[in-house]
Amino acid sequence: MAGIDKAAIVFSMAIALIGVGIAVAGNSIDYSPSVSTPTVSTEMVKPTTQADPFADIANKVKEGAPTKTLKSGWERATSETDPGVGHETHQLAVLLAPSDKVYSGTLNYDASENIQLVVLHGPLAVGEDAGQATWTPDGKTKFALTFVDPKNSKGKWEFAGNALAVHTMNTEPFTVDYKVDYTEKQMSDTVVTGTTTSVQDPGLGHESHQIAVLLAPSSDVYSGILSYSASENIQLVSLRGPISADEKPAATWTPDGETIFELTFVDPNNTMGSWEFSGNALAVHTKNTNQFTVSYSVSATATAGKTMELEEEISMEETHEKTHDETMMKKPAGPTTHNVDMPAGTSTPGCESNNTCFIPADITINAGDTVNWINVDTAAHTVTSGSPSDGPSGVFDSSLVMGGASYAFTFNDKGSFDYFCMVHPWMTGSVTVN
Repeated sequence: MAGIDKAAIVFSMAIALIGVGIAVAGNSIDYSPSVSTPTVSTEMVKPTTQADPFADIANKVKEGAPTKTLKSGWERATSETDPGVGHETHQLAVLLAPSDKVYSGTLNYDASENIQLVVLHGPLAVGEDAGQATWTPDGKTKFALTFVDPKNSKGKWEFAGNALAVHTMNTEPFTVDYKVDYTEKQMSDTVVTGTTTSVQDPGLGHESHQIAVLLAPSSDVYSGILSYSASENIQLVSLRGPISADEKPAATWTPDGETIFELTFVDPNNTMGSWEFSGNALAVHTKNTNQFTVSYSVSATATAGKTMELEEEISMEETHEKTHDETMMKKPAGPTTHNVDMPAGTSTPGCESNNTCFIPADITINAGDTVNWINVDTAAHTVTSGSPSDGPSGVFDSSLVMGGASYAFTFNDKGSFDYFCMVHPWMTGSVTVN
């Protein structure tokens, strides 16, 4: 207890001494309040923008990244400011310069960012720019523009046109590695660049529709690539025939009820695009009554079809004065093989919107013919009879067909056979056997 009292006494004395010290020093201390007045600048304080803390890091990573090895047979291009009027904030890399001939082929590309694909048709004559997309370097020389946005940086594209380029809507340059397998052809009956206005569809039951014929009906079979730019959404049409009365295709077109063609009708739901086609005629179409304008490039080959062979036989038989019975005697055509492609990119949905998951998606053959499915995609697919909703029918099944491989099946029985890919069920097609 005594120890505690002594400690308390010592503590009290310490407090007292501190108080005395303050009192003594108080004579020289100014107790009046001291206010610090801040200096106010009459200039506005500019807000500062915080720099992106990752920008420098990203730039250093880009600068330090190794240059991608260029594939054998490929080329590399760096974009420049798009010289088109109204496109000054865009970037463009021209791969095939404007020509008075028609380029057609396949572009394989691998870019540093997502790009858009461009072909030009023209130059257009005065008055031909009538609602379709156009591009001009000076406001006077105008080209129709096919502009396709695949929303990717790597892929493949079939095209036809008077120039080929890739494009972005960004201001910064991009690089693209590419390989173009193409031909450059002079204009002809089957190699055409043009602009046309639609007319009333002459087909029975199509009187309220519009049509623009690009390759007129012929006994020859056309096959090739169409690229187009229209003033409104259009449908793509090819005709095969005339067909015999025994044939019963799913869709037909006839101008008079007697001459009947098998109709391939594709609705891509767009104004611009490309289409690989085959048939005895090529056209574009709308279900509207108003006229439309379409600019296009077609590069096709023509081979003699069955109708031409029949005409030649009749001519030869008439020359040799054969009888009617002899004229009607013909050797039946032997079995043939029909190729169907599984295109690149079909492993992701989208091809079903324009029925291009198999090309051609719907095919008509004769009993005894063989269909050979070729996988040009990098992903594996199956060719399985049946439908996604009902499942396999058991008629044929390829199992997995790897990229670059193929599967063939011979159809000996007449009928209609639907098929699909079990891995990617949006991929569907059909085979009609006569």
